[in-house]
Amino acid sequence: MDDTEKDLVKQGYKQYYGEEIDIYFHPVKCTHAANCIKYLPSVFNVNKKPWIYPDGALREDGKRVVHNCPSDALKFIDKRTVH
Repeated sequence: MDDTEKDLVKQGYKQYYGEEIDIYFHPVKCTHAANCIKYLPSVFNVNKKPWIYPDGALREDGKRVVHNCPSDALKFIDKRTVH
């Protein structure tokens, strides 16, 4: 079952809003592998505030990087598939 916005926030994830996709980050779970920053700096940039900008790349690129997060610190909700 997919997590809902309410579930993720309750689990301690912080939400970053985008037009087509919302990205969630859990700082305690993060192991700082830095894959997100390396592979999609237009979305994940620690030198900007907010440091996650979901609209910085194609929706599918954001989803791919989130799926490859080794610590499960990143999650997403694709607004195109939510009913």
